Amino acid sequence: MTTARSRGLGAEVRNLRKNAGLRLEELAELCGWSRATFGRIESGDKVPTDTEIAIILGTLGIKGDERKRLLELAHDAHQPNWWEIGYSGLPYQLASLLEFERSATKITDVSLGFVPGLLQTADYARAVIRNGGLSESEVESRVSLRLGRQSILSRSKPVALHALIDESILHRPVAGGPVMAEQLRQVVRMSERPHITVQVVPFAAGEHHGMNGSNLILEFQRQRPIVHLEHRRSGVFIDDPADTFLYIEAASTVEKAALSPTDSADLVLACANALEGHD
Repeated sequence: MTTARSRGLGAEVRNLRKNAGLRLEELAELCGWSRATFGRIESGDKVPTDTEIAIILGTLGIKGDERKRLLELAHDAHQPNWWEIGYSGLPYQLASLLEFERSATKITDVSLGFVPGLLQTADYARAVIRNGGLSESEVESRVSLRLGRQSILSRSKPVALHALIDESILHRPVAGGPVMAEQLRQVVRMSERPHITVQVVPFAAGEHHGMNGSNLILEFQRQRPIVHLEHRRSGVFIDDPADTFLYIEAASTVEKAALSPTDSADLVLACANALEGHD
C-alpha cells in the first residue's frame, strides 16, 4: 500500500536521479536492480529498505543532512500522514507536492485567504509571498516556482481544477486595486477553460465547512487521494482514507453552498469592475 511518504520519497529519488543526468535504467543498473524495480520505487509502490535507500543515496553521492533526512523518510514511509513542522526556506514537501499535482487527475482547492495558487497572477503572487518576510531574491524565486506549477493546467492533458473560493477573497485588494482587479479577471479567464471550475461561496451562505481551513484535495487515477494542508511554518499530507474522506465530504458540502460557476463569474467580474471604478 502506497502512502504520501512513500510517494514523496519516490518523487525525491526521481528528482535526484534527473539532477544527476541519469535515466531510470542507468541508475537501476548502477544499483544492481531491474528497471521495473526502480520504477516501483520512484512511483512509491515499493518502499526501499534501509540498505536499498542507502545504496541509492551512495550511488548519487548524497551526503550529510540530506542523506539523513531521506533515510528517515524511507524508514517512516509506511506510516500514514506526513507532517513537516518548523521548516525555514522552501519546505521539503514541496518536491512531493509538485509531483502530486503533476500526476493528479483532479485538484480541489478550498480557499479562505487567497486566490488559489494555480490561478494567481505574477503580481498577486509576488504580494502574497512578499508578505512572508522573504528577501527579494527569494520572493522572485518563489513567484517563478508558483507560476511554473500552473503548467499542469495548460498541458495537452490538463489536470481538472475545482476552486472553491470564499467571497471575502474577492474584496481584499491584495497589492492594491489595479493588481487585484487584474487578478480577478484572470480567475474569470481561467474559469472559461472546460477543465477549470470556479465557484464562490457567498457571504449569504453563512457558516460553511470551508471555514474550518483552506485545503488542497488531490485525486489520482490509480492511487488514493491526498489532502495537503499548509501554514506559515508547517505542512501535512493526509492520506489515511478515514481522514481524507472527511475533507472530500466537506468540499462537497461547500460546493453545494457556493454559487453556480456562471453566477460566480458574474460576481468576480463585478468585484473587478468595482475596484476599477466602473459601474
